[in-house]
Amino acid sequence: MSKKQDKKRITQSIHNAALLYKHNLVGKRFLYVFNNRYIEVIYKAENFRHLTGVETNLSAKDFYRKAVQGKLSESQFWFSANHPYQLCKRKIKHIGDISTLAGSAKLILEEIVTDTQSFRFGATNLNFTLCLNKKTDNLGNSNGDCFTVHSLRDENCLSKCKSSYVVQYIISRANDQKKYTDILFRDAQANIFNLPDDVLNLLDESLLSNILINSQRNKIYLDENLIS
Repeated sequence: MSKKQDKKRITQSIHNAALLYKHNLVGKRFLYVFNNRYIEVIYKAENFRHLTGVETNLSAKDFYRKAVQGKLSESQFWFSANHPYQLCKRKIKHIGDISTLAGSAKLILEEIVTDTQSFRFGATNLNFTLCLNKKTDNLGNSNGDCFTVHSLRDENCLSKCKSSYVVQYIISRANDQKKYTDILFRDAQANIFNLPDDVLNLLDESLLSNILINSQRNKIYLDENLIS
């Protein structure tokens, strides 16, 4: 495959990844529960450009908008020594998987330190890692209650973190909803009613009711099968 053809394919991959990012992540908030603790994560449109790893003169908003609309041209981004071609190819491939990882991360990593930056948390499926920090102001103070994705690492980052924890739950809600409504992932050993009150208070009552009803149905099913 020629470089021109390959660049065209990468452009299409960025477009496809942007659509997945928009439809599955932007406008939603994700609750990651681990070790009976939690963090809240949002995926902003303005973070998409950085996740691709490419060089561009476009602003973050313009890059994302053009990518979503399929109007990003091959001349509007390039590669460099700091953003090498092969690494960008791998990152772009992973971006298409972010929407899946958002609802299926296996581990939460705490205190990740790389050669160039440190991150408070990370989410990994053991193939790649989304590195998370809170947005800060000019003085370095945290701004807001949610973490955002600041980097996509083409590794699991286990060797670079202080601690790692099995994800117990991943639950989502739309930004315009006050409480979390949809369970995306549950560890087989997790019991939502054993979670601390500060986590339960974030969940919608209808979600808790449905979980209780399903738990009772499962218990009845198991009891009937034991009797038979």
